[in-house]
Order: sequence, then structure tokens, then C-alpha cells
Amino acid sequence: MPGFLQSLPRIGSYRSLPYAVASLAMAAPMSLFAFAVAVSFEADSRVRAVIAVVALAVLMGLLGLLGPVRRLGIGLANGLLGIGLPTPARRPDAGSRLRSGLWFALHTAVSGVLVTVLGFLAITMFVPLAWLTGGQDRISFFWNDVPLGAWTIPFGLAMLFVALVVAAAATTGFRVGATTLLGPSAAELAAAAEQRAAVLAQRNRLARELHDSIGHTLTTSTIQAAAAAELVEADPAQVRRALGTIEEASRSALEDLDHVLGLLREEPAAKEPTRTLAEVDVLAVRAREAGLDVRLTVTGPVAALPAAVSREGYRIVQEGLTNALRHAGPGEVDVRVEAGPDRLAIAVVNALPGERPRTGRHGLAGLAERVEALRGELDAGPDDGRWRLSATIPLRAGA
Repeated sequence: MPGFLQSLPRIGSYRSLPYAVASLAMAAPMSLFAFAVAVSFEADSRVRAVIAVVALAVLMGLLGLLGPVRRLGIGLANGLLGIGLPTPARRPDAGSRLRSGLWFALHTAVSGVLVTVLGFLAITMFVPLAWLTGGQDRISFFWNDVPLGAWTIPFGLAMLFVALVVAAAATTGFRVGATTLLGPSAAELAAAAEQRAAVLAQRNRLARELHDSIGHTLTTSTIQAAAAAELVEADPAQVRRALGTIEEASRSALEDLDHVLGLLREEPAAKEPTRTLAEVDVLAVRAREAGLDVRLTVTGPVAALPAAVSREGYRIVQEGLTNALRHAGPGEVDVRVEAGPDRLAIAVVNALPGERPRTGRHGLAGLAERVEALRGELDAGPDDGRWRLSATIPLRAGA
């Protein structure tokens, strides 16, 4: 209760009034039908007024069963009540339609009552003016003739306070009701969760693509450019070879970048880059030109590997060589690729001085996710003073 009273000075506590007016304006076309129903009954005016309100609420409830009307109601609630209901499904289920119909019936009836009560309270707040202006000394109040006097001032202030409380309470009620009856169903929540998961998966995929391809190229090119700068005068031939490697790697990176940008535009490139373990020797050549002493050993029918497995194998070797360049610097790197009948085994081992800490393991995390998706295992860590990145991917179920 103290929190409710503290909210009275805030203008947002009185959103119920414009919401009620908008609701009645939306119900105005149906009021003619409700009036026709009311006049068909033999009763006094008060009973007919109640019948008209009930009939209007029922008609609005039936109208609220329609999907477009539900969306309109959610838009009004978000805009006028300041709540954040999510965009509804284009085709709501039966439960959502029934809740929507119930809400339209309830808030139409409550809006009518609220506007009537606030209108009456507004009139009573002007009673002190009749006494202060001295225009009259008596007033008809609740069908009684009442003398005016000083009592009208506190009475007017009390009616103002009551009006504020009623409007603020109606705002709270409208917000709770709209959230409950117009809020998403379990099916809509599940669909929204799936959509968010799909967006996150796409973002993760783009991040992996950029890290695996562009990150590798930038690391190699940076080291090559730094080495070439030191050999400009001493070994021009080596500089030309380094620049040629940078050019070739940059072209490859442009293909990858075009593919990633195509994914962002939802217009994929005509041909997605599909580098496999059949090109692992190209990786080794580039790494050697960047200063690594790569000892590559490939055994087994690598060319016969499933495409998905071969692509991930290429990325694993690429990540291992990139990390060796970035964290360990020039030195020996042993790369073993073994394609057996039941599984693919890859190991990239390099020296890792103790004073050079490893950072930025996002690439390894992405690789682990992709290897797990192929029912494989990835392991990375120090092993006998060296850093080992190893992966095993089964080629057959149960392998």
C-alpha cells in the first residue's frame, strides 16, 4: 500500500484514463447493436443501461476472438499502458483467442464503469466552486437538496484524492489483466525462444566463420608483413615470396568474407568456400612461410572422408597453426592427420614458452562445439612442456 500511494504523484499512474477512452472509442461502432439489444427489454432506464453495457462487453468479447483485433489490443496496451507485450503470432491458437476475447469483454465493461465513475467524481470536485462563487446556497446532491458551506472544500479535495486513487488502481488492474490475458501463450513463448536460439546460432556461426578464416589470414599476414619489413634490403627475394603469400591468403580471406556477408544479407554467395583436409598442405606451406617449422604427417584416405568431417578437420589444423603463430611464435610444430577406417584423428603440437600466457580461446570453444556436433572430442592444453591440440571424430556410429 505505501508503494501504491507513492506512485500517485507519477503521471504514468493514470494511463488507465486514455486507455479506457480508447477502448470505448474502439467499441463505439458496436454500441449501436448493444443499444438495440437493451431497448428490446421491457425495463426501466437503469436496467437497460446495465443490459447495454453487458451486451457491448459480449460483442467486444466476440470481436476479440479475431487475430487482427488481438494484435490491435496488444498494440493499444503497449502504447497506452506502457507494458511490453511481445508481438503476437499471426495465427493465435484457440487458447490465446479465448483469453483475448475475455480481455476485450472485461476491459470494455470496466472502461465504461471507470469513465462514468471518474466523470461523476469530476463533477463533485466542482461543488466547492458553487459555494465560493456565491451563486447559490443549496445544491441537489444524490437526489437530495443539500445546503452549501465550508464543508464543500474538504469534500472536493477528498473527491480529487478518490479520483486519483481510482484511476491509479485501474491502471494497475489494466496492466495486470492485459499482461495475463493478452500475453503470449506457452506455444508463442516456445516459438519466440526458438527464434532467439536460431538468431544466436546464426551469430555464433558468423563469429566462427570470421574467426576461422579471417582471423587465420590476419595472423599469418601480420607476421609475414613484419618479417618482410626486416628483410626489405637484405633479402628482396624472400620479401617478394612473403608478399605473394599475403596476396594469396588475402584472396582466400576475401572469398570467406564474401560468404559471411552473404549470410548477413541472407543472400549467400554463389559458392560457399569448402576447404577440406585435401588442402591441408596449403596451410602448412603458408605457416612455413610465416616462420613456423611445420612437420606435416598425413596418413590414410583423407580425400575419402565425409565432407563435413573433412571441413572441420581443416578448421582444426588451421586453428592449431594460427594459435602456434600467435602465442608461441616461430618454432617447430608437429601436425598429424590420421584418417582411419573408423575415425579421424588430428593433433597439432607446438612449443609454448611458460612466459607467454594463452588468451582468447573463443576459437577453441567454437571448434569444441562443432566437433561435439559430429560426436567427436576436442582437447587442448599443455602436455610435457608443449601445447597439444587434438581431436578425434568418429566416422561411423559407435566408433
